[in-house]
Amino acid sequence: MIEMETFDRVKYVKADTTRGKAMLAAFFVALFLGFMSGLMPTGATFVGWLLLVVVLFIGIYLVYRFDYETKKKTDYLIVFFVTLLTFIGFWIISLNIIAI
Repeated sequence: MIEMETFDRVKYVKADTTRGKAMLAAFFVALFLGFMSGLMPTGATFVGWLLLVVVLFIGIYLVYRFDYETKKKTDYLIVFFVTLLTFIGFWIISLNIIAI
């Protein structure tokens, strides 16, 4: 007799919640550091780019740290672009606030 594997909904809901927490945490870290790096006097120079690299590593680490069974390789790509675009977006916004 062929046994079929049952679909464990709880496992996938828990994994999606965990994935969401990791990506939300990466988003807020990128938001905060992006905004603060633009407000610093040296925000448009080396410090801002250094913080960008730090934020990308933090985002990828947050996804790596949350251990769930349905982790995909695309999760790292998604969190990379989310943190990258969030950081750069809020960096530019805060630089424009200073320019006003």
